[in-house]
Amino acid sequence: MKPLIFVSHPRAVAAAPGGLQICTDEFIRAFQAGGFDVDLCLIEHDRRLTSRLRNRVAPQPYPAQWLPESVEAIARAVAESRAEHVCLNLANLAPLAAALKPALPRATQIVLLSHGLESVDYLHTVPAGSTAGHERALGRRLLDERAQRAALDHVLCLTPFEAEIERWLGARRVTAVPRTISPLAPLAWRPEGRRIGFVGTLDHPPTRDGLSAFLSALAPIAPADLEVRLVGGPAIDGHALASKYSTVRYLGALDDAALREEAATWSAFAHPLFCWARGCSTKLAVALAWQIPVLTTAAGARGYSWTRGELPIADQPDDFAAAAIRLTSRREADAARCGVIDIVNTAPTIEQVGSLLRRALAA
Repeated sequence: MKPLIFVSHPRAVAAAPGGLQICTDEFIRAFQAGGFDVDLCLIEHDRRLTSRLRNRVAPQPYPAQWLPESVEAIARAVAESRAEHVCLNLANLAPLAAALKPALPRATQIVLLSHGLESVDYLHTVPAGSTAGHERALGRRLLDERAQRAALDHVLCLTPFEAEIERWLGARRVTAVPRTISPLAPLAWRPEGRRIGFVGTLDHPPTRDGLSAFLSALAPIAPADLEVRLVGGPAIDGHALASKYSTVRYLGALDDAALREEAATWSAFAHPLFCWARGCSTKLAVALAWQIPVLTTAAGARGYSWTRGELPIADQPDDFAAAAIRLTSRREADAARCGVIDIVNTAPTIEQVGSLLRRALAA
């Protein structure tokens, strides 16, 4: 086993169901499957008063999110283990590389585990009539990201899409790490009526905009008995959507057991994402693992690959709405579910991803 120092904030390795935690766990399991002895080095955020005041007066897209003693702790862990790789978990820790470089042996590689770039999602929040402030903010993010790559030896991305952006930013080596399917038990699928399910963070701009576009396209053509059953929060956003669209039934935030029970009654899981957002959609891996029909977009399926099976894809809101209605037919849904099962059985395994990581870091 080759030692590897895995630097992360505690929240990323907490027992929580969010995308950050899912991707972090997947990275750790893949490294272990690839023959690495993963040594977690948890660092705390810099919450000192002086740092908070500085960030308030002169906010930065990538502030220093670590305490000064964190550099010494990481260097000590490298010296004790003789690790050849230090992995920084999350793009927000990229600035730490420049501080670490002088404290580490020259042969030690600093690897960024990117869950997505700040600039990618920020662009989607800029209105069509952008202001000079928006332009400066986007430019600052891109310039900061380019400067950070000078101290990084390798960047691991969740999608080929962001791998190309990393190369454009000047990263020395880049590897796109394919997504695996969550190791969850399939649901006892028993669709009830015309139910289309959705799970997500309702105020996340790409999610919010995609869902609204789908619901707007669905409204004039939806059968009277069709329901779009929303799971997630914040509650204020969910209730607002239920008030605006008669097809929406807002269920709030459900725990895992209640969500599985609810999702088993859906004709299909809808993932309407119409922009290329940062990172990957971890919720898609969960839906595929449930082995129920899934409808998404090319952007929604970014980072996933398989060798057999088909996933219904509709890249325009009108097409997505029409496809969602078709999937409320049991015949269409059964065919889509067979495609999902083939996808689950032929997607990359954690062992295959581990082998890829070992080869990539050895190059």
